[in-house]
Amino acid sequence: ERLVFVCTDSYPDKLTRKSMLAFLNGVREDMAVEFLTIGIRPAETLFEKLDEICSRYKDCAIDMTGGSSGMLIAAESYCAKHGKKAFYFDYALNRYISIRGMRDEIEMTPGPKLDVSTLLRVCGACVTGTCHSTSQLAKNADTVRSILKIYTHNLKEWNSNAEYLQFCCKYYYDNAAQAFNAKAIIRNNNSIYLANRRILKELEEAGAISELSFDEDDIFFRFKNGFVKEVLTTVGMCLELLVYRSALDCGCFDDVSMSVVFDWDGILHADSQDTVNELDVVMTRGFSPIFVSCKSARPDTRDLYEIWYLAKRFGGRRARPVIATAVSLS
Repeated sequence: ERLVFVCTDSYPDKLTRKSMLAFLNGVREDMAVEFLTIGIRPAETLFEKLDEICSRYKDCAIDMTGGSSGMLIAAESYCAKHGKKAFYFDYALNRYISIRGMRDEIEMTPGPKLDVSTLLRVCGACVTGTCHSTSQLAKNADTVRSILKIYTHNLKEWNSNAEYLQFCCKYYYDNAAQAFNAKAIIRNNNSIYLANRRILKELEEAGAISELSFDEDDIFFRFKNGFVKEVLTTVGMCLELLVYRSALDCGCFDDVSMSVVFDWDGILHADSQDTVNELDVVMTRGFSPIFVSCKSARPDTRDLYEIWYLAKRFGGRRARPVIATAVSLS
């Protein structure tokens, strides 16, 4: 019914408080939220604030998750002295733990589950869409699994073949007939695009393409459908799909999302001045998210910093940044 946050002067800042309020109002519209600020004598002021809270709300419970060690020790001493109910959230166990008088309530409370959209909303952002379509993934599950098997067996050659297909589909793909017809070797300025006939044969056997034929230097085939065409012609998409499918298959996560496009401040502007980012794969388990950046080429320092920053900014202290790459780092 009511949440009272005991805060310092600097934290949470105005933007964070606004994000917290927006999220909590989405959970329960009639929830009352207060922010009480501790002054220059933190421990002494903490006791005063707790006195104020407990006198107004007799049946309150003190949540001691997070915060500085000194403040938590002070809060526990107050609860012990006055016999107040207290609890905290154990991130490793992904459940609430009763410190005093909360065992029955906790046993009736299911473990928390946070989906990716809610996770970003808590931090003031909002999901606006995806770069790669996943709506057709379920319908093409068997084909995608076959493609990913071929992909993992051809990591060194895959990107060059994807680049060939991507380039040819811009200039040699007949959308009306849904037919691919191009030379096996194409020179464009200083670039050379080469078809990998072995991979194409394997893709035909997997059902990803059909009617494959090699006529001297020409290659002809049809993609199974538009989704499979996107998978095969988008460099890096197979690595994202591999991480995404693996996360779903392991069954360890509450939610898994791929190619998440989000707006930083949760406010969409008509003049297109929004700050947006894409997250390749995000997984949540309780309150502990994992942010994955997929790199089909060798990652550099900028890539490492980017995923670290995004994870901490939009996932909190428990977020884990991960780089997934398809190339050897040795």
